[in-house]
Amino acid sequence: MAFEPVFEVVKINSKRRLAKTQAVVEAKLLPAPNTVIARVLSITADSVIGASEVFTGEIRYNGRVNFKVLFVDVDGHNHSMDYNADFSDKIEDSAVTPLITPYLTADVMDTDVLSVSANELKLASVVEIKLDAVVEEEIKYLSSGGEGLYTHDDNVEYSRLVASGSGAVTLSSTLSDVKIVNVLLAEHKAVITSRTAGVDSVRVEGMVISDICGETADGLIASYRAETPFSEEFGAADARPADIVLASASVSGTTALETDGEVNALVSEYFLKVDYGVYTEAMFTVITDAFSVTHELLTTTESVNILKPALNETVTDRVEGSVTLEVNMPIVDNILAATALRLNVTNVVSFDGEALIEGIVSGNIIYYSAEANSKNSVAVELPFSLKSAVSGLSEGDEIIARGEVTAVTLKIRRGNEIDIRADISVEIQASMPVTKCIITELTQGEMRELPSSAISIHIAKPGETLWDVAKALGSTPELVMLQNPDIILPLSGGERVIVYRHLTK
Repeated sequence: MAFEPVFEVVKINSKRRLAKTQAVVEAKLLPAPNTVIARVLSITADSVIGASEVFTGEIRYNGRVNFKVLFVDVDGHNHSMDYNADFSDKIEDSAVTPLITPYLTADVMDTDVLSVSANELKLASVVEIKLDAVVEEEIKYLSSGGEGLYTHDDNVEYSRLVASGSGAVTLSSTLSDVKIVNVLLAEHKAVITSRTAGVDSVRVEGMVISDICGETADGLIASYRAETPFSEEFGAADARPADIVLASASVSGTTALETDGEVNALVSEYFLKVDYGVYTEAMFTVITDAFSVTHELLTTTESVNILKPALNETVTDRVEGSVTLEVNMPIVDNILAATALRLNVTNVVSFDGEALIEGIVSGNIIYYSAEANSKNSVAVELPFSLKSAVSGLSEGDEIIARGEVTAVTLKIRRGNEIDIRADISVEIQASMPVTKCIITELTQGEMRELPSSAISIHIAKPGETLWDVAKALGSTPELVMLQNPDIILPLSGGERVIVYRHLTK
């Protein structure tokens, strides 16, 4: 067979973070007629991305921020306001093409009060929009070269996307015998604790958590938490139990107060949406180097970066701290509620078997002061840095992470200080970067000038292989081993490797 290089093409799918940007979204909230804002107790802002459209080099999207505010009027009565502010923008990135599958998420990083008066509240939220996407890349590689070509091979491991999709389910929860007579605020979040592949299916398990606060009969505020477990199976053709599942969930819901005249109950209805992708282990063999004894070779090489999905795990931990009231604030006699609990993951660094997670736990604590006979609130921000065990994680892995506060315990240390213990859950998607040098073009050049000497000697360098020595001597690996049967590979360095040739006139 003559010199005939054969090239093949493999398609590789990987989920990666392409870009992120920020937007400032403002809102003006107006209380009901004849209602005067005396003191704001809590401000909550959540953001979601709606419709999006992908073009070459950019993705355009529409988003919404939902603002929820609790306040008391001049008579100390509790009120809530709700307002949706829509926004639209775009993200530009060279990796964006109509072939990607985008996943846009939005997190409210901070909310500031621009102005407050008796009949108007102006707010501004900083929203961070992240673009994650499943990107498909085609890699052209040399798979064989034909007769007379000596090649060095390497195996390239990657993960092939075999199934993806979205599933939606409705859930409900009921909290009986609650002491509130009016719902003021309901916040819902979804946490995935497990995601596994089956035969043509995926199973996702987790918890929907609702933090609900409302007004009691005596005009104070009480809070309740509902935890609703879920375990859902979705179709995923070609999935198998050993495959890796990447999954994320979002939830929306409504909460209503129901009563039979004697006992009140909180009934919540949820709409849970799960996005998932299933990846299976795959491998292809590439030629990374080649030489010919008889001809020069002209090669073009390319460094290819492959991102291989490695795991999607949920880790739990605890953040502790305290908040001290300012000197002009009323002292704390009774904690009423914790609202707007958020976990912003600011950075994750991967190590072998563990992850360094950095972020901020934030929220509002609503309390009652008997001395002032008033309901008040204090903002909380707890920065943290902690290491958590993550089985299967490797140093250098690229990570996409999101987190939630799953529970909080508050304790009054002194009248002006509150201890905080927050249980957190962080979902980690890790991908292993693999870099390979691949031959993308190979042509046969001029005939090589045959050595004029009967003997060629190569002084080995530490770690050299048979391939390295044969290429350096311009001989075949078979001839090198035949004439140097005592060498031990890989070479330790300093060995004299000799090739004898039969020369003819």
